[in-house]
Amino acid sequence: MGWNNLRVSRFALLFMSNLVIAGSLRVLGLQALVMSSFTIGFLGIHGFSVDSKSALVGGLTALLPSCFYVWRSSRVKTQDPRNLVKAHYRAESGKLAITAGFFALAFTQLGSIAALPLFVTYVATLASYWVALLLKN
Repeated sequence: MGWNNLRVSRFALLFMSNLVIAGSLRVLGLQALVMSSFTIGFLGIHGFSVDSKSALVGGLTALLPSCFYVWRSSRVKTQDPRNLVKAHYRAESGKLAITAGFFALAFTQLGSIAALPLFVTYVATLASYWVALLLKN
């Protein structure tokens, strides 16, 4: 009886982790789509300019840390709630540190940056996370 429960529990963990990864990939895909749309929009309006570059940088500043979060949090293979919460906090802390680093790089190392396109694309890319959670399969 105990062995069957363990087998079911492992199956549930594998099934749930696959669902979480599939959902995470859906969120990342929507974020990439929003980032690309805004970047192409700025490119179409302003051509190859500081605004277009700034939009791309803003989108990448939202998307790449999200990719890190998904990678880092999906590495945990446990059912212990404490370990799951620790993994979430580590992944979120890393995501925030990477985001701060990207903003620092954008404003100090990339030359001229237009703040409005950067932040508009950044916020739109992050907001797509909430839209992806509301979408159904």
